[in-house]
Amino acid sequence: MRNLRLYIILFFITFFLVAASTFLVTAGRTIGQSMFGRSFAESQLNDYVSKVFKQQLNGGRCQAVDSDGNGYVSCDYTTVNQPDTPRAVECAAWGLDGFFNRGCRTRTLPVN
Repeated sequence: MRNLRLYIILFFITFFLVAASTFLVTAGRTIGQSMFGRSFAESQLNDYVSKVFKQQLNGGRCQAVDSDGNGYVSCDYTTVNQPDTPRAVECAAWGLDGFFNRGCRTRTLPVN
């Protein structure tokens, strides 16, 4: 009887964690991006600059929320070699899109 209660409690805890994670990745995407988006995108930015440009990131800042729904957020950064030259890219947004999109790309202008 005692083991049955333990299994029931573990089942509900697991169910709650899976449901909450699914909500933050899909329907609650904006909530999840607000909580985890900036650090996720900035880690993508750091990897991008070090692997593609073979430079060290001096400073970088990314938006937390994907406002246009393309799976990327805007980031601005400078490198140690060129600290006075700001650059702009889009990096993968946190959420379901972030699992499919990885890294960063050149920022594109919206076409009307």
